[in-house]
Amino acid sequence: MWITYSDSEVANFHPVCETALNRALVLLGKNAQYRVLHHQYTGTLEMDFVIQNIVTGKYFCVIEVKRTPADIHSARYQYQALSYVQMNANTNEEPFYILTNLEYAFSFRYDSTRPRVFQQMLKPGLFHIDDFSASTEESFTNNLSEFFSDLLADFFNNKFEYSVTLEEFATHMEQIKSNSKQWKSHLAVLLYEYIRGAFTFLHRNVLHDIRIFGNDVPKICEEAAAVNFKDIFNYSESEFEPQHNITNSMLSNLYDLGNQNVSGDSLSAILHQIVSFGHEHDGEVPTDLELGRLVAVLAKHSCGELSETDLVCDPAAGSGNLISSAIEILHLTPKQIIANDYNSKLLELLSLRLGLNFAITVNKQNSPAIYNYNVVDLTRDFFCDVKILIMNPPFVAGINCVTRKEEFYRAIKSLAHGDIKTNVGQMPLEAVFLELITLLVNPGTTIACVFPKTHLLARGTEARIIRKLIIENLGLNTIFTYPGTGIFDDVTKDTCVLVGKALQPSETIKILSSYENIPNLDSHRFEQMLNDEYSSVFASQMPGVVGRIISKSEFIDSINDGWRALNSEMVEAVTFVKEQFENSKVFERLDKFSFEIKRGGAGNSGGSDLMFISSSCELLEQYATQLSNLKVGMRNAKLGTFCVGNGDSQFLDSSHIDADLLESIVVTYLNLPGRESKQQRKDKTAEQLKQLLNREAVFLVASYIDCFQISATGKHTLSDNRVENLRKCNFFT
Repeated sequence: MWITYSDSEVANFHPVCETALNRALVLLGKNAQYRVLHHQYTGTLEMDFVIQNIVTGKYFCVIEVKRTPADIHSARYQYQALSYVQMNANTNEEPFYILTNLEYAFSFRYDSTRPRVFQQMLKPGLFHIDDFSASTEESFTNNLSEFFSDLLADFFNNKFEYSVTLEEFATHMEQIKSNSKQWKSHLAVLLYEYIRGAFTFLHRNVLHDIRIFGNDVPKICEEAAAVNFKDIFNYSESEFEPQHNITNSMLSNLYDLGNQNVSGDSLSAILHQIVSFGHEHDGEVPTDLELGRLVAVLAKHSCGELSETDLVCDPAAGSGNLISSAIEILHLTPKQIIANDYNSKLLELLSLRLGLNFAITVNKQNSPAIYNYNVVDLTRDFFCDVKILIMNPPFVAGINCVTRKEEFYRAIKSLAHGDIKTNVGQMPLEAVFLELITLLVNPGTTIACVFPKTHLLARGTEARIIRKLIIENLGLNTIFTYPGTGIFDDVTKDTCVLVGKALQPSETIKILSSYENIPNLDSHRFEQMLNDEYSSVFASQMPGVVGRIISKSEFIDSINDGWRALNSEMVEAVTFVKEQFENSKVFERLDKFSFEIKRGGAGNSGGSDLMFISSSCELLEQYATQLSNLKVGMRNAKLGTFCVGNGDSQFLDSSHIDADLLESIVVTYLNLPGRESKQQRKDKTAEQLKQLLNREAVFLVASYIDCFQISATGKHTLSDNRVENLRKCNFFT
């Protein structure tokens, strides 16, 4: 083929799209009034293409390009395109947007009264434009130009109609999600029609029209279960309602949607949102599809080719993004797949997506194995034929999973004969999950795991133990780091991919670091690059990716300090500091002094937006005239550089504030609109916040100049408790 799904978006897909868009404007006779612009920014976000009115400079349509059909069905990418139009509010001529992989496309029109992206989808839904494998580049580009021309003509004539298929379905399922019987029976009926539509598209006529069965749920389930999808259609009187009352229009809509979209990705994305809403902090976050493909590529490189009897397992599969992404990369057959998840409501999504990945051949004897176990109840026999295990374990902070970890520790204790490595401090759930899995699988099993990057660099007790676990239990052989942009938007931690062979540590570890965002990486070239030679220093392996090899002993030696060698810029920075500062006679090392120096803890106990009051513009503006004693603050939460003299924020010094004013500030802070945060927070009372402020005020330090003046003259304007703290720290004698 002249273009493949693994090719670079920017280098291969974008030129074709740009040519087709320009041809479309010529076909419409609009090229004198409108132009195509590539990579335009809206705020900090970069749009792939916009069609701009040359005279007014306003945008008529945004076009976002992805690589695969699955990508354009992804709710995350649909919301990404939506966000561009929202941010362009003052520069939109019309709020149309298109999401396409060039073969297929969805069109949308933004409307603030229809806030969810599937409410903004336009009829007919999915457009099938052409196939890469069926056309030459020129004929494909011509067909794409004609598609854009027809669609834009409708837009210019304000001719559009919203599609209600997904909106009606989502609203219906949202309303019944708390009724387990109704959920299962209605989902079975609706997915029956969806699957029948997909099968009809593939000319597989094995399912009868649902109307033959009236509203009899057992008969509908029996018909579908003969093909399989057992986790959707495993009818029982205790779990299902025997009759359904779903409207014919909704059934027809689902049939039409399946006939357009064989993969089931759009439907699964919506159901995942409904099922997991409010549980994101429990780790129920779907894996990015593009990242999933790279996880599979890395696993394949570590393991080698699979035999027909080798199995691939995802023990926390969720709605199936990660295991679905691996099917093409690892050339999997249905019977080579084992998927498990503890959330029973996600099993239907797993069954739908994995089954439709093999829609032509899936049957009762040729299906993926899907289970609903708590991972702590799994035994070694479950993994006996697993050759590759891929996973994105739940990321849950240690303080939020204390009770949940206990059952993991009991399982680990049984398997490791009492030797539990992760039962320390506030160990996060993902580390405990990893320890358990490495003890369940056969030694030598390839494990490719999405994991928080912070654990590789942090210096706390938990992080040191996690790094030791990664070396010894995971058998680390590869680390892949990448920008966090657009990956796991519902979690706060940047991620990386760790690859190893369980309980078989490698003598050398390959480090790959991408400067390019995940969607822009050429996965085919990435796979080829893994076989290249690597040196002991970072070197370019492909455009946007550098790599190096490090010995296991070097990693072990740096377990306590953090693996700073993972980052090429950090390596250069450390080298620069050693050469320019450490060996200079002008500077002295802080570890020569008798007092302890460490990172400040201000804000670690909560209330940081109140302490660093400049974080809240509304609060600061309201009390600006009454606060004359704000102090220089060093929050340094997001800045890469800062001026030490001026700090990076203003700190609320409660020791110089009248009690009534402090009470008013705290109450106002508590009444501000909810502050959006990716971290789960515990609400604090006004009294608790005042105690926090007073405690932190005691530890405010003076500037170097203040300290010098005190030392030289004995005069100062600091409170006695601060002077005493400075004396304790030997700032002056």
